[in-house]
Amino acid sequence: MNWKLFITVFVSSICLLFPYNIIGCSGGEPDPYDYYVSFFQNKVADNSAYQPFYYTNAQFLYDSNEPIDVSQVTSAEWSVFAGNSFSDKDAYDFVCRFNNKDLSSLYYHLEKNQPLKIPDSVKRNGMTNFFLQQKNLEALEYILYAKQVEPYVTGSWNDWESVTPDNATMSSLIKNGLQLWKAAKADFIKLRYAYQIVRLAHYNKQYANCIQFYNELLKTNSTKSVLQELSLGLKAGAEYRLGMKEQAALTFSQLFASSNLKKIANYMSFNWCVNRFDEGSRKKILALCKDKTEKANMLSLFALGSYKNELNSIVQVSLLAPQSTMLPVLVTREINKLEEFLFTPSLLFSQGKEKVYVAYTSYAANDKFFKAWQQEAAQLQEFCIKKAASSETKSFWFLAASHIALLTKNYPVSKNLLEEAKKNPLNEVQKDQWFLTNLLLTINAKPLIDASFEKELLPSIQWLEKKATIDNEFAKFYRRLFADILLTKYKSTKNRNSFKYLLCLGVADKINQNFVKNGWGYYAQSLTVLRNEVPPEQIEELIKMIESKNLTAFETFLISNCRFNKDDLNDLAGTTWLRQYNFKEAEKWFKKVPAAYYVAEPFKTFLAANPFADLLLDTHAPTSEDTVKYTKLLFTKKMIRLQETLEASTEKEKKALLHYELAKGFYHISYWGNSWLMVQYDWSSAEYEYVRKSAPDYYDVKKATEHYRAAFTNTANKNFQAKCLYMAAKCEQKLMGPIPTDRASHRQWLTAFDKRNSYYSTMVNSFTTTPFYKEAFTTCSYLRDFIEQTKR
Repeated sequence: MNWKLFITVFVSSICLLFPYNIIGCSGGEPDPYDYYVSFFQNKVADNSAYQPFYYTNAQFLYDSNEPIDVSQVTSAEWSVFAGNSFSDKDAYDFVCRFNNKDLSSLYYHLEKNQPLKIPDSVKRNGMTNFFLQQKNLEALEYILYAKQVEPYVTGSWNDWESVTPDNATMSSLIKNGLQLWKAAKADFIKLRYAYQIVRLAHYNKQYANCIQFYNELLKTNSTKSVLQELSLGLKAGAEYRLGMKEQAALTFSQLFASSNLKKIANYMSFNWCVNRFDEGSRKKILALCKDKTEKANMLSLFALGSYKNELNSIVQVSLLAPQSTMLPVLVTREINKLEEFLFTPSLLFSQGKEKVYVAYTSYAANDKFFKAWQQEAAQLQEFCIKKAASSETKSFWFLAASHIALLTKNYPVSKNLLEEAKKNPLNEVQKDQWFLTNLLLTINAKPLIDASFEKELLPSIQWLEKKATIDNEFAKFYRRLFADILLTKYKSTKNRNSFKYLLCLGVADKINQNFVKNGWGYYAQSLTVLRNEVPPEQIEELIKMIESKNLTAFETFLISNCRFNKDDLNDLAGTTWLRQYNFKEAEKWFKKVPAAYYVAEPFKTFLAANPFADLLLDTHAPTSEDTVKYTKLLFTKKMIRLQETLEASTEKEKKALLHYELAKGFYHISYWGNSWLMVQYDWSSAEYEYVRKSAPDYYDVKKATEHYRAAFTNTANKNFQAKCLYMAAKCEQKLMGPIPTDRASHRQWLTAFDKRNSYYSTMVNSFTTTPFYKEAFTTCSYLRDFIEQTKR
């Protein structure tokens, strides 16, 4: 999972290399903003213009929106041109929104005194009034020309292909533009004509002309305007197209650093010019830089799109340009990388995991991969401390160094650095980060969590909850505190409260549901973990705590903010005993679950079948035997009654019937039966081969087999014997695994199956005259295949 895996989509009307831009759009990937454990805010770097370049290893850009709307900026220059006689909004509406017909009507009204036929919205516009008063036909003629050009040089936000050049029309517009440029008197207007001509040449793939027009028409125009930057970018794009990649990369890097205008476009264009991770490519382009500032800008741009360790680049940038505004952004990105590659896996290792996946690759705790990031963490921490010593704004650097020390579990150093940060002025974002890092430090520095510590912790958690209501990033921090930090702490502790990690997971699920916007990267998992991983003893500990009348304020908080409740736990406690066929223990817990709990889905659908139905073929669909509905409690009671009656019975035929009834019950609560929901909470046709070993009774129906065989042994009724034998064969087939579909393998399977148990050959040899045999022959294709095979 890295920047190479992005799928291209187009997000801007102009790109300097192409008429479109490219960002990451990762179908099937995790949430690019929520896939690793992070507690260091992106905005601590305090430069919102760099938001598209915040760290995420799941897509190429963090944000696809340009920091500045180019059309807003270019149109606003008309307000200044007119002496601020109208608003920027009037200028934007006039230049960008009003149609050609209305502006043409205004032009011919001024030039030839034709009747003015324009809508009231245009008539009331301040820029319209400026033209009516000043009669500046040169400026209005340019705007009409620009509107003619626009369709040939822009695409829409969701274009998947670049604008197709109309060579003849665009060449004609260039020729017309050159004439108008020559005739224009005001440098402001001449600059705008020059920009449109350069644009047309670029998008018409006249790249040499694009460069020539820039040099001849724009270089000598000293008008201060953003069009200077936009035109230079178009020239650099033409240079790229003509094979001058290094020169183009240099220009794009300087444009990126000098302005927030078209930051994404310049970044993307730079990316097309370079081989970001090739050291030779870096050195070759750096050699073109004229001074330290240019080198710093170039190196920063290389590092800004990297998912690898970029500490060396950061150090070099700091030496070349100590006050570079990109340094805090680059360091924040590096801290986020440490959170992904070092901190997140370390939490999983602390929970007992031996192997973890990072970017789709499995690693152990002693792998070189982690040691390398540990080493970088130590070096980055030292860099931040030194930077704090030499910087006028020390707060960020101390906060960064403290957080890095926290990630590497160097808690005393982290605490000291936090205290240093506190001695300096902190803005509101930095204050929040200080509090957040301190909260994590307080939790992790404590060997065990006890009641007094929980009491101390609660106010901080309540503060975090308030932040979560107004800030989505803090909503994720709030969830992660429970899902990753407190959960890990409880799970690794040996005290009697270790089971509270399950409540933390439930709280995290509830937080994600209530607070996190667009949190599709996190999936509610507390009930899944409870239902699949937790032994009944821990479930009962949870229930005991929930039912306690002596809860602390912290425990009350956990329970009241948890996604699962007492009914979920009582149902689960009964279910875990039911899985072990301890029906009396299961009954005790099912009695506590209200009947209304089983009215909702999935219970409504998947507990509708009769678990004692006598079915020859496996099905989860309704059958004619579903005349009686059993709740988990009713099923458990019947199984207890059947077992007790069997123990007391001495008559063999009665015992045979009881064994048969028990066999049906055991079979139908298995993976293959119609009432699997009695003991599991989900079912998939694909799961058998993957998880069979983890629950053999559920998948291999051994208990059902025992009772079918016992029924066969106890009865003297040949027809009933045939039925018992067939049902035992059906159970035994589950032990043999999937049945091959190709003919040769299928025959081999049938032969091996009968050698294993002789069920089919016994039926053929001893029970062909029974009515059941005829029914089985008609129903079961495997029996028919066996018989046909033996005839050959």
